[in-house]
Amino acid sequence: MSFNDLIRASVVCYAADGILQDSLIKLDAGISTDLPVGAVVDEDGESAASTGSIAYVLVEPAKAGDKYLIVANPVMVVLNAEALETSLDHASVVATLLAKGYVFADYGTVALRTT
Repeated sequence: MSFNDLIRASVVCYAADGILQDSLIKLDAGISTDLPVGAVVDEDGESAASTGSIAYVLVEPAKAGDKYLIVANPVMVVLNAEALETSLDHASVVATLLAKGYVFADYGTVALRTT
């Protein structure tokens, strides 16, 4: 299994609730390839092939054959856009995820707006 250097804390800037920060997604079939933390995936758990197929952002790595994924809950977390793992246009991916309710912040600018 290949991993990138990212961990959950690399992708999640802030979690409003430690329990509700992620969701378990059960799949009908196992995924075809290893996926790192930050991977942008479709409903079937495969790397999203287009922005229209984006469904989730992984917060835990997954290995080929897994029938479950641990993904960010868009309501409970602020994500680091720079940690997204995708071959698609980065700006388009972020725009698509924003439209799905995900929130982003930049560690260098602000991790959590408080005012």
